[in-house]
Amino acid sequence: MHVLRGFVFLMMVLANQMLLIDGCELRSGNSGKVENRFSDSYSRSKCWKISVPANSYVVLKMLEITDNSFGCAQSRVEIQIENRDEIITFCPEPIANREPIVAFGDITITHYGRYNSNLKLKFEGENILCTQKGSFKCYTGDCLPVSQVCDGIKQCYDGADEKGCETGVFAVQDVNEGRRNATKWLKNKYSDVFGWHENTPRGIVALYLSNERNSTNMTAEEKLIEKQLEIQVLASLLRNETDPLTANQLSMYINALLVTCQDPHNFHGFDLVKLLKDQIEITSLMTRPIAYLTLCNADESLPINATSDLRKVLKSDSEYPFLLDVQAVVVMALSCLSSSNKTDFFNVSDTSNNTEIISFSKIEYEDAMDNLKKIQSDDGSFGNIYTTAIVTQALLSANQEKATDWNLNKAVIHLMQHLNSSSVDFLATYLTLPILNGKSLSNIRHTDCSNDVQHRLDGDPIVDVKNKLGPKMRVQYSLYIGDEKDIIHTISLRVPENITVYDIMKLAEVADTKYKFEWKQMSEKLYIYDIANITNDFENGQFWLMYLGKDVESITHSTKSPDKVIVRNGAHVIMWYKKAHI
Repeated sequence: MHVLRGFVFLMMVLANQMLLIDGCELRSGNSGKVENRFSDSYSRSKCWKISVPANSYVVLKMLEITDNSFGCAQSRVEIQIENRDEIITFCPEPIANREPIVAFGDITITHYGRYNSNLKLKFEGENILCTQKGSFKCYTGDCLPVSQVCDGIKQCYDGADEKGCETGVFAVQDVNEGRRNATKWLKNKYSDVFGWHENTPRGIVALYLSNERNSTNMTAEEKLIEKQLEIQVLASLLRNETDPLTANQLSMYINALLVTCQDPHNFHGFDLVKLLKDQIEITSLMTRPIAYLTLCNADESLPINATSDLRKVLKSDSEYPFLLDVQAVVVMALSCLSSSNKTDFFNVSDTSNNTEIISFSKIEYEDAMDNLKKIQSDDGSFGNIYTTAIVTQALLSANQEKATDWNLNKAVIHLMQHLNSSSVDFLATYLTLPILNGKSLSNIRHTDCSNDVQHRLDGDPIVDVKNKLGPKMRVQYSLYIGDEKDIIHTISLRVPENITVYDIMKLAEVADTKYKFEWKQMSEKLYIYDIANITNDFENGQFWLMYLGKDVESITHSTKSPDKVIVRNGAHVIMWYKKAHI
């Protein structure tokens, strides 16, 4: 025990000696002061260490060094910087002669003196990055490159690098509150029984463009709204023979189905997109642009005369004041087509352009935008409240938020003032709400339905198919097993029109268990890997492949996803287990 106590005592003595030898007071932080005063007649010394972080530097500034005229031999300050051989010495001389010291390594400051020897100095540290033009400084003293400011990732401890980053619509004062109030007003006009009556499609579009749709956590109210839309669309389709749907009605229905992640190409057996294309042929020129915008949103090709129709509207010298509304829709349609690579904004001097897609020169497109901007009034409006909303949507669709030749801020404020007034109505709210979320009708195309795919396929496809309305047709579905068709199974099915291969396979599976199959969702496709208990075999090189045609001689191989392939009357669908070739 005595030995242990002796060892502990020895270690304490050694530690104290080390403290006396290297007993400098450590200073941390980006800035601070070092102050000291010797008050007795003995010669003494005291030291401080300042740690300099990597990629940083510290500036030292001597504020005061005084003594009782003992001179530099007995009163001085020595500064030593890591990785530098020299020792910088300050004596009691005029402060004006003491230049600041810049250090990129750890600093040791030693004060030597006796009675009435005083020391005062300050230090400030900074990240080297802070010296670069445009760098952003956090409150901790750390600096960030411009590329990391307003990038959606908080780098500063307090998130200062992401504050005040809103641009465009979101930089307008009180825009978030305005959007919430308008959404509340819209929902207050909603009826559990009738929805928004004939405006139900518009109400749904406004609601989903102003707020992100969460298909995995929908409220009961949202589910009811979507179900009311389905009922309204189906009722209108059933009356179509006696009360034909107009192109405008079809456009509104299609847009609403798209934002609710329902397929307008195959809605309970009806192809609304085809109906719209048929209606375009007999509708007036003034109503075609909104139909073309809708077709673009539905990722559908436009009729061959679409280019000339859109150009005629833009070039029209009609004095109708509402022409501006239609021209704004043309800009939205062109913006949508441009984002989907279905518009060729070729150089007007390029005579080699012979593309079959919608062809406009950049000058035509830009002129159309400029013509819209020129009519903006001092109060931010472009005419009445509805025209103002449509034109603002058009300019947003053309990525003109940051353009300086029109005033987005005033336009949005003007629209919000109307929404807060007693004269607010449904149409103004429908047109304005998307703007308050930085969107337009052309954003319908970008609706994210990735979370809806599994939900759709996990339902009861047999009930869904049997409940489909509209005309029926007959198709054949076969299984070929072996390269030489060693085994063939065929079933004939009477099914609704506009049915997919996946639906046919599910119907066959229920009708006869030999057609039972297994699949997996992979990216954007359904991967069929087992049918009739025969699994894809990579060692034998045999896999299930899809073939389509009307008869054996006309069948062709298809690599499309089975849930994306719509079959026609008399079609023959074949799943063939055979060797695959790349």
